[in-house]
Amino acid sequence: MPIVVVFDFPGEDIAKYHKVFELGGPAVNAQPDRLDHICYETGNGFTVIDVWQDEASFTAFGSIIGPALAGAGLTPRPAIHPLVATMGKDGHHVVC
Repeated sequence: MPIVVVFDFPGEDIAKYHKVFELGGPAVNAQPDRLDHICYETGNGFTVIDVWQDEASFTAFGSIIGPALAGAGLTPRPAIHPLVATMGKDGHHVVC
């Protein structure tokens, strides 16, 4: 079952987000079971939202992303939620 993973980083500088990619290298990007990734700045930090094919895929990614997050000085506490539905720019609504 697809999942949504939300990482909130209140009080953190967006430069740390970019540092994660630098430290993690190509393996951070090369995740075929990650269906979507967005990041946005908030009033006092930033949030990352990932959509994964399933929880096992996200868990396996931990060995890659964990050290990169720690190296960037970030301590994540992700919230994991089942994906209910999606809608693309074409307006096609898919219930999971």
